Amino acid sequence: MATLRLRAEVRKISHKLATISSSFLVHVVVSALIILAVFVHPPNVFSGDTDTARNYLNTIVSSLSTILALCISIILVAIQMTASNYTHRVLDFYVRLPYNGSLFLIYLVTIMHSFFLMAQIHDPVADPLSPHLQLEMSADLVLVIICFLSLLLYMYAVVQLLKPDRIVALILRDYHRAVARGKWRAALDNIEQICDIAKRAASVSDTVTGTNCLRTMHEVATKLPLPRDTDDPIVAVHQSFLDQWSEIVGVAVKERETGLLLTTLEAMYQQGCLCIEGRAWRTAERVVKAYKQLVLGHLLPEGQGFYVESVVDYLYQLAEQSARTNERGQLFALRTLAVVEKVSAPVFRQGGVELPTFLTHEAVPSMLQRTDETDGAGPLLTAYFRLFKSFIGVAALTDVLVWADWWGRQLEDCIDLRNIGMALARLLAAEAGRKEAERTLEAAWQPLLLEMISGAELFQVPGLDLRVLFDGLFPAHALNSAVLTRR
Repeated sequence: MATLRLRAEVRKISHKLATISSSFLVHVVVSALIILAVFVHPPNVFSGDTDTARNYLNTIVSSLSTILALCISIILVAIQMTASNYTHRVLDFYVRLPYNGSLFLIYLVTIMHSFFLMAQIHDPVADPLSPHLQLEMSADLVLVIICFLSLLLYMYAVVQLLKPDRIVALILRDYHRAVARGKWRAALDNIEQICDIAKRAASVSDTVTGTNCLRTMHEVATKLPLPRDTDDPIVAVHQSFLDQWSEIVGVAVKERETGLLLTTLEAMYQQGCLCIEGRAWRTAERVVKAYKQLVLGHLLPEGQGFYVESVVDYLYQLAEQSARTNERGQLFALRTLAVVEKVSAPVFRQGGVELPTFLTHEAVPSMLQRTDETDGAGPLLTAYFRLFKSFIGVAALTDVLVWADWWGRQLEDCIDLRNIGMALARLLAAEAGRKEAERTLEAAWQPLLLEMISGAELFQVPGLDLRVLFDGLFPAHALNSAVLTRR
């Protein structure tokens, strides 16, 4: 504990020092103090005559003026390179670079001081300098040395700004300052800057930079306070994160950047988990809607349907987590399963379905068994078998057999739910005109010695909406059938 406390104190001190060293005003004040010290206590290092002093001053004035112009050119080139590689908003970082204050102050003072000394040297012959001018020349010589040293530091600072990690760190610093002052609009601008860098990295296959940006955005998002109501300004910040992640996914899909795509999907899932834990249901619903937009707007149009399995897996986990909380959480779970059906149906039609993710997820029996204890399984059964309806219309018989075996095993401890599901599956297969699928289900479940369920009994399941499953009309032959499953 003592070691951890010491490390925390060291981090605080280093953070304060970094904040102080990054201040423009601090750099200007320190430079002014150094210049003042040189003028007040100049070392006696110049021993030349007037001719030497005149030549020295002419050289220094022209050299420093050229170097100062070169520094400005370096800034312009660096800005152009960084803006083209990452984001055009980096101009502010170069303008606010604290080394600008110290460098330009030292150079301007040195050049003006050299001009002033040139005006004081009137002797045309090589006479010795007066003691006063000799000290002034010594001070000027020390300032020139400081100029060259400060130029090295300035070059290092500019080169550092060419690194994306440094730019992201500076943006993050500005973000924390904006949040501390309650300026959420400025904070959103900072998040958009990081997103711009991530999108640019994805477009040029720079996975390392893109992953670093996503990691930074995720760390920031996990520390955001959850909104208390819809008018809370923090709602816009959460929505901005989701919008930015969606844009990153769009670029990653087009450029086939799998790493960035999966990292973004994971970050959105973690954000959804935090919202569910904090009971911020509206924000959690925004996460689910963002997943839906990603699938329908990016993944499927770009032929990346196999990534939908990851999305569906995250949606199932969010639904299971929310179903454990309260009635509002169960409503969220129902809406999430509806989104699962929306994003899965196009994939079913395209083919190449992997059952373990779309239909046989471990969250399904967990939610059904939990809600069955409170007589609330009917709505979940309705939502789940809407997904099954999309599946049974196009599924291969081998996939139907896999699902039938999974359903019988996973719900063997909940006989009523198992039998209701079997009856619904057979009816939906018959309604879809898949006689071979219906026979496959019967063959898979024949050894289970099922209890009898009549069509009328299905109407008595609380919350089971048969009109939704059968498009408003429950098949008449099911009501007339004495038995849906055989013993």
